[in-house]
Amino acid sequence: MGVRRRFRHLVWTLRVVECRGWVHIQCVSGSPRCGEVPPGRPGSRSPEEALGWAEEHFRATGHRRYDRLLFDTVQWDPPRDVDPRALPGVTT
Repeated sequence: MGVRRRFRHLVWTLRVVECRGWVHIQCVSGSPRCGEVPPGRPGSRSPEEALGWAEEHFRATGHRRYDRLLFDTVQWDPPRDVDPRALPGVTT
């Protein structure tokens, strides 16, 4: 991600912890907007599954525009030579 901030006399870097991102996707083509979403629980699709659904929906309807929300997990990491578990007040 490239986000760095100085905190507690160290430079911390924000990074994606896990590659388990989940996506909510919704068709927003048309006026009024279509609003269709994939079947199942909202936000329960992997990025690949969401793209596959959007492709199927496009082929079936011709709708080209979609809103997507990506959910992932990020954490602040200290420099590599510092063990964050040894820093007072820092938790996982």
